[in-house]
Amino acid sequence: MKRIIKIVVVKLSLKIFLVLLCLIVLSSCRKDEYRFEEVPEEMPLVPTSVAANLVQRTTLKDGSIDNIIDKASCITIKLPVSLVVNSLQITVNNEDDFDTIEAIFDDSDTDTDTLVITFPITIILENFTESLVVSESELNSYRNNCPDENEDDDDIECIDFNYPITVTTYNTLIDELGSETIYTDKEFYEFIDDIEDYLIVNINFPIELTGSDGTFLSIGNLDDLEDAIEDAIDDCDEDDDYDSDEDDNISASEQEFKDLLMLCKWEVKEFEVDEQHIENQFNGYRFTFNADGTAIATDASNTDFNGSWTVSTNSGLRLSIQFADFSVISAIWRLHEINPEDDGTRLDLRNLEDHIKLRQDCP
Repeated sequence: MKRIIKIVVVKLSLKIFLVLLCLIVLSSCRKDEYRFEEVPEEMPLVPTSVAANLVQRTTLKDGSIDNIIDKASCITIKLPVSLVVNSLQITVNNEDDFDTIEAIFDDSDTDTDTLVITFPITIILENFTESLVVSESELNSYRNNCPDENEDDDDIECIDFNYPITVTTYNTLIDELGSETIYTDKEFYEFIDDIEDYLIVNINFPIELTGSDGTFLSIGNLDDLEDAIEDAIDDCDEDDDYDSDEDDNISASEQEFKDLLMLCKWEVKEFEVDEQHIENQFNGYRFTFNADGTAIATDASNTDFNGSWTVSTNSGLRLSIQFADFSVISAIWRLHEINPEDDGTRLDLRNLEDHIKLRQDCP
């Protein structure tokens, strides 16, 4: 009798197990189906939609940053690149070196500025693909495909995505949910470009964008995203011209520059000579520019060193500093930028490849 009971129990347990297994599988399938159906209809990002087009235009690679070299806003030269600028051989290793080219151009207003690229080079197109270019004529063929100077182009530069951004996908062919985290414009552009018809894509809102004035924008849905990008299209100067001086933040006359120098003492925040940082040599020093043309450098122990200064206008504003005790700072410095900041105005001064950055130290 016991054996019969055991057999029945085993058989019943097996039947219960199979029933439970089916219920679990069905429950799992319906749970996935329920999760998918929860996605609002207006949320999916369709590759042919206005939103997808605006996203791609915002994530296009902006080629205007190196216009001083290639004079083409839809291509970027991959660094490093070797150049001959006004007969000087230089290597551009990073974007900061663009200022070196500008300094050479600005060094004289009586010469003819020339720039010769050493080929081969690699260029990066707006869609982030790369091409090897072996001659000036081949580079010209790419230039000719770009809009002319200051003409409207596809890329939207007045607003930027803040990363990371997460997107979820549903593959209708294999009934599979997935997700992907995007960290760069290149990844976002290529993700949109690779969306297939069988994929349903949703951006995980909210996301954040930054406007041209530095304002952060919180975006809660695709409609808000479209509005934010469309509102930003003409919100700034995209700097798509070839004027190497346009990035200089200078709005001072000669007298205004003199008044600024005499307003407060100045400290050295950065000093680079022959590609060597030497600002530590001036730790604790404060420089005073007096109305009579005298200059005083005072060290941390209140010892004064006497010098002189003048301001002139020769291809822009130039500050001549002369100290018998500091030959390294004794030069004619071209004013590159004036930057008002919360902790005091900063001056960026250049002398070919050397530069010095001063900050106001007002009482």
